Amino acid sequence: MAFNKDEMHAPCWLNEGFFEKVLKQSENDAALTVAACKIIPGTRPGDHFASIIFRANVTYKSRGKASEVSLVIKTIPEDDGLKRDLLKDGVIFETETIMYTTVVPEMHRLFRSVGDDTELGPRLLYSSKEPKLVMVFEDLAKRNYGMKNSQLDLHEAKIAYTKLARWHAASLHLADTIPIITKLDKGIGSITNEEFDKMWDNNIGLLAKVCREWPGYEHYGDRVDNLRKGISQKTKDIYKFSESTLYNVLNHGDFHYKNMMYKTVEGKTQDILLLDYQLSIWGSPAIDIIYSLYNMCSTETRDNHRDELIKFYYDEFVASLNKFGYLGKIPPLINLHVEILKNGHLETFLASTFLPFMMVTFEEMMGDQLNQNPDEGIELFDVSDPEKMMEMMLAGFRRPIYVDAMKKYLPVFLHKGLLDL
Repeated sequence: MAFNKDEMHAPCWLNEGFFEKVLKQSENDAALTVAACKIIPGTRPGDHFASIIFRANVTYKSRGKASEVSLVIKTIPEDDGLKRDLLKDGVIFETETIMYTTVVPEMHRLFRSVGDDTELGPRLLYSSKEPKLVMVFEDLAKRNYGMKNSQLDLHEAKIAYTKLARWHAASLHLADTIPIITKLDKGIGSITNEEFDKMWDNNIGLLAKVCREWPGYEHYGDRVDNLRKGISQKTKDIYKFSESTLYNVLNHGDFHYKNMMYKTVEGKTQDILLLDYQLSIWGSPAIDIIYSLYNMCSTETRDNHRDELIKFYYDEFVASLNKFGYLGKIPPLINLHVEILKNGHLETFLASTFLPFMMVTFEEMMGDQLNQNPDEGIELFDVSDPEKMMEMMLAGFRRPIYVDAMKKYLPVFLHKGLLDL
């Protein structure tokens, strides 16, 4: 089984004393004692990026009774690298803490006030900035939620868009009374640094390279190469608040299928819960819609049901606003489509950088680049290694599933002007 290299060894401070502090708070029992804890890697390679995740099984005694609990711990890596550089100032942890402690609980209260039992995600049990940035959550696996290895079909996408529409509607309704909602501004476009800009630039270069390998598509190579001059800045501008935006909502900001957990009954997805609120940002709803179309939906879902899903999302958004008793002017569907078109360069950026990462598993991309540990039979991948990341991305760009998709999308981008800057 493959794991991220930086999650193979938990930091020394994740010990019985730490979990005793966590459980004393979450269980409201100052006399609680922890007997033992076992820590393992929390996710597979590719399931997340901007953090490290561990799962802990903790045995403890509270109010005279012995108990056991499974916890999920999110923190920052100890070693230097891309992830540590991205996380070291704590900004995105601050956003996620605000989301879990203030915004999402208010959304849940709003839902319950109108008889809606929608649940958005896991409970945050503990968070701290000192001495380390750390968050501890309930383990959704204990409630029979699991991860998926592939992007979503139409049925699953509708469940996810139902959650997103209610999230967006709640944020619009609560924006005046919970002003912090409109202050969240640290999305993907604003937190990336020079190393990330270089990685995106290199990825676009890889796409240009492989375009020249496809008969009949060679002429797209130069057009894609030219995107390197300004597509990153175009993307950053999309994530900035603008007075020209027709309407704003609180975007999840990282709405892809690996940031979700799925409850499956007899082989069919029944519910989806959302993870990772660290990039939530106030801005155009086009941010989440475009991002999810490429990073959440399968090729078949995206290509054959795009407008159907946008209308499905919009109808749920309007229904939720009406249920909440929203007194403002409800934006028409055409405004959403205008926002999606205005921000269309985000489609070009995502298709050129994120999409192969979402369409192909890490194991398929990496092949023999995974480092086998002969003693434990464990495969390791270091996501902080830029060289390996680039090798992996080139393999992804050459996978038939991605090649077939881009042969359809590049002419569409060309005809919409999305290959021009």
